[in-house]
Amino acid sequence: MSVLHRHHETTAQNYDLGLIMPQTLLSIFPDPKDLMVLEPEELEGILLEIMPSVMQNNMFNIALLLTGLFSPVGTAYPHSVHRPVTLALAEAVSWLVTQGLLLQDPEQPAQGWYVLTKRAKTLRSRADVEAYRKGRVLPIGLLQPTLAEKVWPLFLRGDHDVAIFQAFKEVEVAVRKTANSKGAEYPDDVLGTTLMRKAFHPETGPLTDKSRVASEREAEMHLFSGAIGHAKNPASHRDVEISPQEAARVVVFASHLLSIVEQRSA
Repeated sequence: MSVLHRHHETTAQNYDLGLIMPQTLLSIFPDPKDLMVLEPEELEGILLEIMPSVMQNNMFNIALLLTGLFSPVGTAYPHSVHRPVTLALAEAVSWLVTQGLLLQDPEQPAQGWYVLTKRAKTLRSRADVEAYRKGRVLPIGLLQPTLAEKVWPLFLRGDHDVAIFQAFKEVEVAVRKTANSKGAEYPDDVLGTTLMRKAFHPETGPLTDKSRVASEREAEMHLFSGAIGHAKNPASHRDVEISPQEAARVVVFASHLLSIVEQRSA
């Protein structure tokens, strides 16, 4: 079990017992090795949680994060790890800046003083930070409303293959509904690539754009049928391992297809 999982379970138990005390980096990571092995994106949520307790006048710097870690008395880290620990914290702070959660205080003459952004003040825990970070991988502003409502929550939970399946199910439903509104009368058993080839057939498809040349209309038919075969069918038949970045690209592509269908519904 990782140090993050151990700490999460201990924190949850302490909440149940009413024993929560202000958290510090030293209490979370008694062994500095556990801190140094974390990736910046893993450490950033923890830093955001403890920052209110180390801030001075609503500001903080790296030195304040280090407070208590290398005390000459009591429990502390050995001085030999001072630089790697400092670099690990600085990298996590830099990551928070790039995520739009921290910014350098513009009124401080000395560099290195940071304040929380408006968005950061809405994030109360590392779980909130994780959800925010995942959301930036799949920007909700690029999604059609139906995908923002039904697919984005799945993506945030980490159900990437399910998110892709749901996204292309919405494409399929929209194609059938729009085609039927134009008199196609496709039954529910006309599915997947078959549905796409019928709806976007370059000569007889109700959703084809007759203002375009024949080769473009044919290409659009292949675009929709190929997209359904590539993205929806594998996820519906078996578990598919897919990274958040790849899943985000596929969902945004589904959003693009939905926008085409909406144009044809006019």
